[in-house]
Amino acid sequence: MAINLFFVPHQDDEALTFGAGIRNHLDVGDECHVILYTDGRSSGVRRQLNGETRSALARRYYDPAAEGYGRLEEEDMVRLRNDEFRRSCLALGVPETHIHFADGQMRDGSTTAEGCEDVLREYLRRYPEARVKAFTDLGGNHADHANMGRAARRLARTGEIADLRLYVEPYNLRNAKREVRRLELLVERSRDHSHKVVASLQEYKRWDPARGQLAIGYHSVKRCFDQAIAKPVSYYHKP
Repeated sequence: MAINLFFVPHQDDEALTFGAGIRNHLDVGDECHVILYTDGRSSGVRRQLNGETRSALARRYYDPAAEGYGRLEEEDMVRLRNDEFRRSCLALGVPETHIHFADGQMRDGSTTAEGCEDVLREYLRRYPEARVKAFTDLGGNHADHANMGRAARRLARTGEIADLRLYVEPYNLRNAKREVRRLELLVERSRDHSHKVVASLQEYKRWDPARGQLAIGYHSVKRCFDQAIAKPVSYYHKP
């Protein structure tokens, strides 16, 4: 049994990009740890839910009091988004004890490669010789995603990571291929449990204000979710 560490930049990335990869490793009996390293507080969805801007999903302005959840502050977004992340991981089949919130989570939008190295080293100390999964730094990727990829490449070069896979978001496939000619992309899918990947994605669509479920992920990137649900696969390349 191999131990795999999946480093997740934002609440929803574990399902959208890593989902099939995580489930594929669980299917063969591997141990998978999913580590969230930013807090998610900067999401622009908060303005939609607070009725400051029109909801792209509902196509109307929300009234937080009438909806039953009240005005949301940044700390509320962290709590609600973390709950989506936790529910998604559980639906995917990740044990509660293997769902991690990195100590001193970085504010989303403010990560650095050095901060990501610190997170990597912390979990490699806990799980020596674990295999590492991070997002690629190719394709002009989101800084929070790319910084972990850069950090992981550095530690792979120094021998601190022995086995590294860099995952490519479906929406970034073309840009990544354009940046590196003849980039070999490998595809992961779950033969028997793809429905669990879909179930993890569906957690981000839940709208039940009484339970604090506000479909934050789906509000943010509806199109990405719809595409991932229709085709639950993961793409990665070697360093």
